[in-house]
Amino acid sequence: MSLRKCPDCGQDVSSAAIACPHCGRPNRRSSSPVELSGILVIAVVCAGVLIWRLSSQHPAPAEPARAISPETAIAQPAGNGAGLAATVGYNRKLVLFRVQNADPYAWTHCQLSINAQGISAGYTRDVETIRPGITEAALLAGAEFVDGDGRKFDPATQEAATLDVACETPNGQRSYRGRF
Repeated sequence: MSLRKCPDCGQDVSSAAIACPHCGRPNRRSSSPVELSGILVIAVVCAGVLIWRLSSQHPAPAEPARAISPETAIAQPAGNGAGLAATVGYNRKLVLFRVQNADPYAWTHCQLSINAQGISAGYTRDVETIRPGITEAALLAGAEFVDGDGRKFDPATQEAATLDVACETPNGQRSYRGRF
């Protein structure tokens, strides 16, 4: 214990005193480290109980979560590098194909085919021109593609697995095949 001056009356007061014996001013003592650590332990215990209580209210799901395929798939090129430089995306939710020309020249007289195999043309659609650049990409609805019998592509019964693009270029006929 030490003596210190009272800020109000200036008399000597013991640091252990609750108040100044001369004027009655309360003696403010800082909290001891033991008191602070006790408060901290109580707070940690309360937080642990709260977390345990909240986590026990939500039972684990009865069946494991199923993986949902992303809405938009980007086609992976499935051919040699001598064809069209294209980036093709397919939005499954909107049933919309996006074909971007990455060549420095326009493609003309293009025929696009969904799920073409061998001599089967699959579902086709003709596009007169696809200009180069991101903002010039062709947006094509899946319902615009038809097979040889005039049936439209139906994503409810079929999945788009491939998209083929064949166009005229300044370098002759070029093509692109992408797999989703």
